[in-house]
This record gives sequence, C-alpha cells and structure tokens, in this order.
Amino acid sequence: MKNPFDNPVAWLDSRSRVREKRLWILASFFVAVPLLISLFLVCVVGGGHDDFSPFPDFGLAIAGIAVFAHGALLVLLAALGSAQRISQERERRTLPALVNSPLTARQIATGKLLGAWRFVAWLAFFTLPFLAASSVWGGLPAWRVLACWLLDLAAAMAVSSFALGLSGLFGRSLSAYLATGSFLFLWCAVTPVFFGIVGAFLESKDLIGDQAVLAVSFFHLPLVPQAWLVYERFGVNCPGWLVFGTALASWTALAALGRLLAVRGLKREVL
Repeated sequence: MKNPFDNPVAWLDSRSRVREKRLWILASFFVAVPLLISLFLVCVVGGGHDDFSPFPDFGLAIAGIAVFAHGALLVLLAALGSAQRISQERERRTLPALVNSPLTARQIATGKLLGAWRFVAWLAFFTLPFLAASSVWGGLPAWRVLACWLLDLAAAMAVSSFALGLSGLFGRSLSAYLATGSFLFLWCAVTPVFFGIVGAFLESKDLIGDQAVLAVSFFHLPLVPQAWLVYERFGVNCPGWLVFGTALASWTALAALGRLLAVRGLKREVL
C-alpha cells in the first residue's frame, strides 16, 4: 500500500508555505499575543501560595490563555491559511498544470490537505510551552493539558479541511475567504443561539431531551469540549462520551466534507 504521507503535492505545498513571509508573521502574532498577556499577568496576578505551586492563580490564567485564546487563534488561522490554497493556484495559472499531471484529483486534494494540516500542527506546537508552564505552576494536570491541546488541534484541522474545500469550489481567494468567514460565523455564533432559543421554547424536562439539545447546539463547537474538561463539566449534566463523541464526529464529518469539496473543485477544472 502506498504511503499517503509521501505525496509530492504535500511536500510542494509545505515548501511554498515556508517561503511565505506572511505565514511567519501569523506565527509571530500567534506567539506574541499570548506571551504579552502572560507577562502582564505576571505583574498583575498576585496569587496565593499553596503546597504545590507559588503561583496557582497564574497557572490557571496561563492555562485559560493557552487552551482558549490559543485555541481560538489556531482555528481562525487554520481557516485563513487554507482558504486560498487551491484558488491561489487558479489565480497564478498553475492549476491546469497540476490537474493535468499524472496525479488524480483525489491525490492532489490529499496533498493539499496534508500541507494544510502540517501548517496547523506547526502552529499548534507553539502552544506547548504555555501549556507546560500552566501545568508546572498548578494550572491543570498534565493529562488534561494534553487532552485540551489535542482537541484544539483536531478542531483546527477540521476547519482547515473545510476551508480548503471552499477554496476548491470558489474561483477567487477573496470569495473563499468570505465563504470561510461566513461559515465560521454561522457555525460558532448563529447555530448555538438558534438551537438555544429552540431548546428554550421546547422547555424539555426530560434529561435525554436536554442532552440532545445541548449536543445539537453546543457540543460540536470548537472549544466546548475543552471547556468541559477545564471547568469540570461547567454545571452540565452530560456524560463525557456524549460531549467528546459529538465533537469528534462533527469535526470528522466536516473534514471529510471539505476533502470532497476540494476533489469536486479539482475535477471541475478538467471538464
């Protein structure tokens, strides 16, 4: 069986990303903003002493920044970094040469997807020092830190895949950016509000009904499973398997749909 990671398009895409200055600027921004906030917290957060850490409040604050601020930035930058990967090939007039190569549309889409995921993983590794600091200073247990990081990474990869699919459908990068932004707004802002209102109107007293509304409204959002872990279920009477199962199933479906859209967009180029 051929190794899917040994894809020439993926390596070409990764090399082109390394040469893009704006991606290095994004990475610098990704590190600088939480770092400045953390340094500010060093000066502001007094934090009482305990038997385990001299800075427990600071550790919890850094954990919140690393999990949620970095997680939200990772999802946003993953989408922006992938929303032009195929449409940009059209604008540079290099896509005809790519689709007429011996590679199939599926192989090209897989290569572009792997290149996008490498970029997301590269950004995600910048979060690890913050998470390690939060664990050392009494923020979160190491296993919970690692679980939150993996969930951030999975959510970002799913969004990156879908943005890549939109890039394959739209002819211009600007259109792909606008479509990606609209999708993120509908998914993260409109969907929970709409289904929250529907759930309030239903006024279900049934535990299973309430859990179903929460699953449809919130559990699929990029940062909700992490919040469930960090804040110890945040008062929601739902089993962990429902929270994580809903999130991972939704993100997997989103990633698969993005790849299908990318393949369809590439096949359209040769028709």
